[in-house]
Amino acid sequence: MRSDALRIPDGFVRECIVMGAFVLLLCVVLTTSGVLRRADLFFFDIVQPLLQRPSPQKVVLIAIDGASAKALGGWPVKRADYATLIDRLSAAGVAAIGLDVAMTHPGRILPAGDAWLASAIERNGRVVLPAVVADDDGDGLPNVVPPLEPIARGAFAIAQVNAAPNADDVLRSFYLREGPPNLDYEHMSASLLRASGVPFPECDEPPARRAIRWTSACRRYVPLGSAPPYRTVPFVDALEGRVDPGLLKDAIVLVGPTAGIADTHFVTPGHAPPSRAGVEFVAQATYALASGSLVRSASWPAQLLFSLAVLPWLCAALCALGPRAALLASTVIALALCATSLLLLKTAHLFCFPATAVAACVLAYALSAWRRQETLLRYLTREAERAIADPCLPGDTPTHTNAIDPFRRRVIVMSAMIARLRRSAHLISEWMNSLPEATLLASASGAVMLANRLALDLYGTNAAQRGALPPATGRHAAHVLRAMTASDDVDRYVHRALRTLAERNGAAHAGEASAPMDGLEIVNAKQRSLLVKCAIVPARETSDGMLIFHVADVTPLRAAERQRDTALRFLSHDMRSPQAAILTLIEQRREAPGALPEVLFVDLVAHYARKTLTLADQFLLLARAQARSPKATEVDLVPLLGDAADDLWAHASAKRITIRLNAEPGMLVVADALLLRRAFANLIDNAIRFSPEGATVAVAADESGDHWRVTVADTGAGIPQHQLPNLFTEFFRIDASGASAGHGLGLAFVKQVIDALGGEIHVDSAVGRGSVFTLLLPRSTAPRDR
Repeated sequence: MRSDALRIPDGFVRECIVMGAFVLLLCVVLTTSGVLRRADLFFFDIVQPLLQRPSPQKVVLIAIDGASAKALGGWPVKRADYATLIDRLSAAGVAAIGLDVAMTHPGRILPAGDAWLASAIERNGRVVLPAVVADDDGDGLPNVVPPLEPIARGAFAIAQVNAAPNADDVLRSFYLREGPPNLDYEHMSASLLRASGVPFPECDEPPARRAIRWTSACRRYVPLGSAPPYRTVPFVDALEGRVDPGLLKDAIVLVGPTAGIADTHFVTPGHAPPSRAGVEFVAQATYALASGSLVRSASWPAQLLFSLAVLPWLCAALCALGPRAALLASTVIALALCATSLLLLKTAHLFCFPATAVAACVLAYALSAWRRQETLLRYLTREAERAIADPCLPGDTPTHTNAIDPFRRRVIVMSAMIARLRRSAHLISEWMNSLPEATLLASASGAVMLANRLALDLYGTNAAQRGALPPATGRHAAHVLRAMTASDDVDRYVHRALRTLAERNGAAHAGEASAPMDGLEIVNAKQRSLLVKCAIVPARETSDGMLIFHVADVTPLRAAERQRDTALRFLSHDMRSPQAAILTLIEQRREAPGALPEVLFVDLVAHYARKTLTLADQFLLLARAQARSPKATEVDLVPLLGDAADDLWAHASAKRITIRLNAEPGMLVVADALLLRRAFANLIDNAIRFSPEGATVAVAADESGDHWRVTVADTGAGIPQHQLPNLFTEFFRIDASGASAGHGLGLAFVKQVIDALGGEIHVDSAVGRGSVFTLLLPRSTAPRDR
């Protein structure tokens, strides 16, 4: 197919541009709306165990659990107990204390406990207290309630302990700063690290308004594992001094109610505990902040750029690759984006949400597959309609493509075109196989496109002799022709044809009719004469041109030519010589009538005339046997042998030779009686001519399996072994001189007749012991009557 005949379907480039615009718009919409945030968070939940780092700072949680509350008289715990605990922790050398217990109202159980607690907090100097967010005004808006003034006065900092549930209401993140405008509070985890002197990344983002009278900044995601990275100690044990001092030394200690006591619980990801108390999440956040494991989300522009990074690769894959390769490429791009997101999480602690880009890959591939299929179907339908509108092949009926349903209409059109292609392929195949010569069709590159049955048979026969070869179709014509002809001369012939085709494909020869090349005759290793011909078909509008090779076995033709030449030599010599002798005798008689007696003159003229007539009869009989099918009838061999022997009785009597016939009647064969009788006569005549006087010629017939065996034996001089292979060749003579010389047609005639009957002829001879000719003739299938 010529390259200029291959057109890209209309709208293909436009479809690629539309695809790019769709991916761009999709990324912008999904990034802005955040509708896939749950999928992003699911990805974060899967990989977050990989994000945890060990922290150099110990974190210990003193849990006010059910057992501790019961041992201390129930909940709430007396503030005097908190004071006692703080003093014990101060004595143990803790780095900082986070007391995650609301202190917004005076103590009711032991009012003096507030003063004791305030004194203990002031003595320690590194205690962080929580600010409680409540709706005290009844307007539904958040309001911050700080601890009691006496208690808060000695605290290191007042911090917020809020968590920020995500879109799926699962606890994963918090804000480093949060609160009313111009009065935001630092998160307790940051205040504890600041109190203990541990450095950590400060919040450098400006506060953003989240609601009326509320701002927040620096949202951070906490990698949560299946097991907490901090140590947990019961409150009552720490209060009574049953905790190893080494565990508390230089540790950040958080104190607060846990399961069964705390008022608020948060839902956590699937592989973490199902719910956590607020103080447990603060402990987890403190450990993550100290270890540098907190993750920040990318800004909106950075997130958009991350999602748009898929655009060039995705568009290139969808527009340049096939469906299967495009699916694989889209999958690889989506996985690469997930891997990039994970890499950013591990190295930069930056969370670039991958769901938008992955969704773009999935939706773009689905849309591209649909649009490309629609474009392809529209193109194929249009081209099929054009094809079936062309003049039909003989026997084609008009195709009606009217249908309301577009799908049904396309099916009708494509079915009609496929049926026409099948009929055309069948017609071409039948035409190729009907050619009388082995034929190959090769493309402009030399590859075989079609081969008829004769070519495949010839190729397969030679391949069987040389070992298994690949199929002819698709191979280079030079290789196939070499296997067919068993000759290397075809290589140069094929390459010359290809060069000629390339020259004819130029503009000056465009549209020319096919032109034949000079043929190449090859005599292969099996002495077969093969004629290789090539017709060059120049390029057309929809074709790059082709070569049509024909391989003809001209061995019979060359043999016939040689036979004709031999016959001409025979006519010019053997038949001309007796006529020339007769003319010479007549001339002598005319010039000197008395020099040649009349009786001798008549005898000589009759001898030469009979010689010419005998030669002409043999030549005509041989031509008759070769030129037409015999008139086959069922005949008995024994009468034919007897008649042949009777015809030669005079010849045998002249040499006192006895002809002995040994055969029983009833040996039936299907043959031309006249030709078979003459064949027997030729064999007996040769036996008489080459036998000495007084000899015996033995003729016998008997059974040999499914054949009748006829033998003619003489006791003559015999035939040299080197002459036996050519014995049945036309015009071959055993002895060209002497009285017994023949014309070389008798035995050729015998073989022609026997071969036509499907029989065999063999000869056994040696110099000095005579010759035995054996004929094997198929027996008639008719019942034998003996």
